[in-house]
Amino acid sequence: METKTKRIIPCLDVDHGRVVKGKKFKSLKDIADPVELARKYERQGADELVFYDITATTEKRGIFLDIVKQVRSAITIPLTVGGGIRTVKDIEAVLQAGADKVSINSAAVKHPDLITEAASRFGNERIVLSFDAKKVGKREWKIFTDGGLAETELMAVDWAREGEKRGAGEIVVNCMDEDGVRNGYEIELTEMIAKAVDIPVIASGGAGEMKHFKEVFERGISGALAASVFHYDDINITDLKLFLAGINFPEDGLLPAIVQDVDTKDVLMLAYMNEAALRKAIETKEAWFFSRSRQELWHKGATSGNKQVVRGIQYDCDGDAILLQVKRLGPACHTGEESCFFKSLIQGSEELKKEEVLSQLVETIKERQNNLDSDSYTAYLFREGLDKMLKKIGEESSEVIIGAKNRNKQEVIWEIADLVYHMLVLMTYLDIDVKDIKQELKKRHVKREG
Repeated sequence: METKTKRIIPCLDVDHGRVVKGKKFKSLKDIADPVELARKYERQGADELVFYDITATTEKRGIFLDIVKQVRSAITIPLTVGGGIRTVKDIEAVLQAGADKVSINSAAVKHPDLITEAASRFGNERIVLSFDAKKVGKREWKIFTDGGLAETELMAVDWAREGEKRGAGEIVVNCMDEDGVRNGYEIELTEMIAKAVDIPVIASGGAGEMKHFKEVFERGISGALAASVFHYDDINITDLKLFLAGINFPEDGLLPAIVQDVDTKDVLMLAYMNEAALRKAIETKEAWFFSRSRQELWHKGATSGNKQVVRGIQYDCDGDAILLQVKRLGPACHTGEESCFFKSLIQGSEELKKEEVLSQLVETIKERQNNLDSDSYTAYLFREGLDKMLKKIGEESSEVIIGAKNRNKQEVIWEIADLVYHMLVLMTYLDIDVKDIKQELKKRHVKREG
């Protein structure tokens, strides 16, 4: 879904073991140790990390795998590695060193079958097609290889389509004209690529302000990659996430925070968070709240040991409530109960609870269909029509597969929920009732029983 968290991806351009950065691929300056930066960015809430050995290709050598291993051991977030990748054997070595995904750039242009072979062997979700593009005319960008030194005859949009066709699971679009300049992403090119393919697209090159990230995400881009603004502390990733979320803290500075068990989906407690508590939760990956009685920050479980490890932070459509998904290390309630909600006013039937979730969702979808002027994502799907719905169903199906391949149970649950939502939108569009599906399933069940 378009409303899902957009990925913030710091990029480590590594030259002989040190992170470097320049402008338009020139005048490289030493920045820092890659392991230290990797740890820093994970603490700030980065969604993924990209590691490019930027001189491996031009120096015709293999990637420094020992540095990849060090970075992998320092972080838990997904890691994409590229640079000097020429063969399937290279890809295998990088994956064995700890990379979650491998980025192919120059070698893919010179030997396109490498994408096909790698995707077939390791899975589409682990193969990223990254390319460097430079503007050569009105709405025209050419692909450059070998660290931006060699011009090719390939046009960027055509190459993106070819990469998807051959099995790439993701595309990183780096605009050489904007690299390190900080004037903003090349939105026109990136949006053209995103519309031309059905796989996730990541913008790269040119970020200078928080608004640049917002601009690119408003165009339906899956992720935004940046380097110097993070390296020089011009933008803190935690600050950026709060800016993009548009969370509205009221006059007293407190927002209600609903705490949910990430595994069982049970609601555990209701607390309050101010901006400082939210920052702490993002940075420490543990639950922090603001105590209204003591008027101070409160680290859940600091004295009792019943901590809550944060696995996800979401916010509602109006930006005035927080949902904290946690892994419990003990009872949530001070009484010793697993949840603070253990007293009932009305006890509904389990069957009613199961039915009402889908039925309420379908009713909401129908309301959005009847109000196409709404700013809601559902109304947007109906305005775009059948092709957009089918495209989103394809994307969500792919993400279910990726989650399953990664053996990430929670990710699969989230992606199946997204898939079910888009299927319900399609059914509403085609005037298919949930009861029709139930009836068909019942027929099949009866046949098997017979």
